[in-house]
Amino acid sequence: MAPYFILIFVLIATALPCQARDFMVEYVEENYMESQDNDAKSPMIYHSFQVRSHAGLKMLVLTGDHPEYRRWLRRYVAQDKGFIVKVPDEENDLFVASKVYETDVTNVHPYNPVNWSMENSRVFNTSDVSEAQVQIVGGQGHILVLDQNNKRSELIDTVIKRMGYVGMISADPNVALGIFRNQPEKFKMVIVNYDMPGMGSQAFVDKLLKIDHKIPIVVETGYNNEKVQRQYLSKFSGAGSVTVTPVVLNRLQQTIKSLIKSGTETGTQRANG
Repeated sequence: MAPYFILIFVLIATALPCQARDFMVEYVEENYMESQDNDAKSPMIYHSFQVRSHAGLKMLVLTGDHPEYRRWLRRYVAQDKGFIVKVPDEENDLFVASKVYETDVTNVHPYNPVNWSMENSRVFNTSDVSEAQVQIVGGQGHILVLDQNNKRSELIDTVIKRMGYVGMISADPNVALGIFRNQPEKFKMVIVNYDMPGMGSQAFVDKLLKIDHKIPIVVETGYNNEKVQRQYLSKFSGAGSVTVTPVVLNRLQQTIKSLIKSGTETGTQRANG
């Protein structure tokens, strides 16, 4: 009987969907080369993107025989700049640590981080790519993290993953805002470090609240930074969902649990009201 049960377990395991995390990256440069072998029916293709991620510069080597998808993807390289890379859970650490990472070309999806909406999203609409492959943010229980410090964001992501949530890490407020604007219902909360280039973290938090004024937001101001802390407390004093703290990693697990529970209860009361 034992081999029979083992066979059933293997069949169930292989039928389960593969979990993947979405990494946000910024396009830097494309390398594309074709070489035709006399005996080959189709050309040999070398295709890669150099991208900037929260873990630094990387080279994405795009594999797979998907010529239509590859042509479609290349059309939007120069104009969109932003990409989502779907990475299987078991390869998350490898992706973060690697300077060169190989992935199937259909795991890379372009989007416009500045002017993101469902209407102008890039969706490859052909039968050889499934709906699951082109989905930008899959599943529920995401926590958005905006932080340009790689080591800190990796530590935050470790805690998030250990609690059973999915961390989406970004160092660019425009990219992070674009993702949140597209599917705010996917996110349980947002963690923001105050030291942010571009639009700045205050403007970022303000824009988040205009999209969803109930989303729990934690703003980290850093040690010995009472002036910044007072600025945030003053600006967002009327926003009950904004929490200001000197160090977000201090009791982070308890903070996440408390704020998500509070946000869930508020949403339930609003629905019942």
